[in-house]
Amino acid sequence: MSNLSEMNRGATVEELTGRLSELARSKSRLELINRLLTSLSAVSGLDNMVEHILKILMQTIGAANISIFYLLDGCWQFRDIYGANLRLREPGNPDVVMALEGGDALRVHGPLMRASYPDRSGSIAVENWIFPLLSRDRKVGAVCMEGMQLTDQGIIDDLQPFFIYAGLMLDNEISNYSQLAEAHRRLQDSETLYRTLFDQSPDGIVLWSLPELSPLQFNTAAHAMLGYSRDEFASLTVTDLDASLNISEIAAKVDTMNRDGTAGFETVHRTRNGATLSMLITLKLLEFAGHQVILAIHRDISEMKIAEVERDRLERQLLHTQKLESLGVLAGGIAHDFNNILTSIIGNADLALMRINRESPAVENLRRIEQAASQAADLAKQMLAYSGKGRFVVENLDMNRLLEEMLHMLEVSISKKALLRFNLTRDLPSVEADATQMRQIIMNLVINASEAIGDKSGVIAVTTGCMDCDSSYLKNVWLDENLSDGLYVYLEIADSGCGMDKETMAKLFDPFFTTKFTGRGLGMAAVLGIVRGHRGAIKVYSEPGRGSSFKILLPASDRPIELFNGAAVRDDWRGSGTVLLVDDEETVRGIGGEMLRELGFEAVTANDGRQALEIFRERSDIAFVILDLTMPHMDGEQCFRELRRLKPDVKVIMSSGYNEQEVTRKFVGKGLAGFIQKPYKLSVLKEAIIKVDMPYGHKGSPIT
Repeated sequence: MSNLSEMNRGATVEELTGRLSELARSKSRLELINRLLTSLSAVSGLDNMVEHILKILMQTIGAANISIFYLLDGCWQFRDIYGANLRLREPGNPDVVMALEGGDALRVHGPLMRASYPDRSGSIAVENWIFPLLSRDRKVGAVCMEGMQLTDQGIIDDLQPFFIYAGLMLDNEISNYSQLAEAHRRLQDSETLYRTLFDQSPDGIVLWSLPELSPLQFNTAAHAMLGYSRDEFASLTVTDLDASLNISEIAAKVDTMNRDGTAGFETVHRTRNGATLSMLITLKLLEFAGHQVILAIHRDISEMKIAEVERDRLERQLLHTQKLESLGVLAGGIAHDFNNILTSIIGNADLALMRINRESPAVENLRRIEQAASQAADLAKQMLAYSGKGRFVVENLDMNRLLEEMLHMLEVSISKKALLRFNLTRDLPSVEADATQMRQIIMNLVINASEAIGDKSGVIAVTTGCMDCDSSYLKNVWLDENLSDGLYVYLEIADSGCGMDKETMAKLFDPFFTTKFTGRGLGMAAVLGIVRGHRGAIKVYSEPGRGSSFKILLPASDRPIELFNGAAVRDDWRGSGTVLLVDDEETVRGIGGEMLRELGFEAVTANDGRQALEIFRERSDIAFVILDLTMPHMDGEQCFRELRRLKPDVKVIMSSGYNEQEVTRKFVGKGLAGFIQKPYKLSVLKEAIIKVDMPYGHKGSPIT
């Protein structure tokens, strides 16, 4: 104060007046700047901040135009007091760029953004200024004040703190704006993704209200899969859609969801046209618009259900086929070994009957032995038939002719109250089949049909025809093991009897299964084995009280039907020469050798393939070989190859307990001379030898 007093003491009145005026102006500018800074602190939001900077400068400083440039997301934004709002790649004014580069306020002598302004200055100086807006040395933007009316040049310096603070505040709002814009963009992306997932989902998605269970929101799939329009679906409730659950059951599902938070179950929905769809429903409790609602996912699993049924059917059929195959292998093996034993029994009984005195009381015993052995052989044939390896004498067979020949036998075999009706298609293609086996199938099925009718009156319809079968048809038959599409001849035997339930049908082809009080034999299992051996299939239809139908499908043959005219064998035929009999069963070698000697041959025996080869190498007088197929050490197939290698023209008759086709299929085109199936009598052995046309008999001995 003393210094100020000293200064004032020597000053004139004019000087003191000037100093006081300067102090007053400084105070006024400071109050103005303070008001500007204070007003900025109360503003938030980028647009609000820009508008406030323009407005407060116009109100406090004044100018012909005030504009602002600021950098937002890589582009320059331009706003002015007159409402211009532009988005620019560059500021476009070199003076603005210069001010930004320099970082200081820049006075511009020429016009900035507008060419002219109204003259409101009078004697007051009018100036144009650019003030850069910086934030931590980073360019945020610039304020252009055009046509400023400056009554005090000190205001330019005093405005610097305001623009520094404005730069910081604007930079903060730009940063907030960018973050909000990015969050908004992500929210929009999320909303778009949600809407896309919601609308494009193949599953029906529905928000159901509680407790009304009416739809609040739903996607296209929800109503489209059931055939409803959007408006129609919006008016429905859950009970209108569900075809399997009643209201109490639906309430129980909702209770489960309320207790556990979620619930899942399968049900059936009714479509608009009355059809039904299997559905998998998943429920979850949600909060929506201030209320609890049910989020439900409705998935159509109809095709999956159909696929499951088909898979279960195929699995059951596969298991059944595997069971039949396993039992078939077992049955075939037992039958094969059984036939070896029966060969000895039947052969010995046959020879004994030939040699014994006809007056001997033992003749009757031998005949009983032979009869019992024949019955055992029939059972072995059934076992082979079940295994698909029974003996088939395949010929080109006319199924119609076979049925017509059996007509009388069938009529006398069925109940007198059953009417037998034939519906035979004319010009039926032939099939390659064993007539005896086909007769067994027909007799078995017709008798079964008669027993199904019982004491009531009924009809047994026997129908033949042909049809083109594709894979979709063949997949629903028994034993569709690699069956080819094509033309099939069918034999259908249907009855109007009692029919069968599903449990009975499931066991129908099990060995020894019967619906009769007493039963014997392999029954329908043997039928199935015969059909399988002919590369065919069976289609079964039956319902309790509505009868049964068995359709046998056999591949149609493209060969013409042949009429077989067998030649007779002379009783006095005799053979000569040496025969090598190869079998691992001693009893078969014993009776077989005795039979050969009875026919005039010298018999040499071997117990396996290796011993047979040793004998064959040592003896050049062997006329032909009877060779068992199944033996230890070296089987018949391998021995046959070695015999042909040693002597390419050797004549070999193969012997086996399996059927001829099963065996000879392995030797097609390899020079096998013949086949004889066990068990066999002397007459059968004699015929098999003659069929290979051996040149060793007496004069006149070949087939005549």
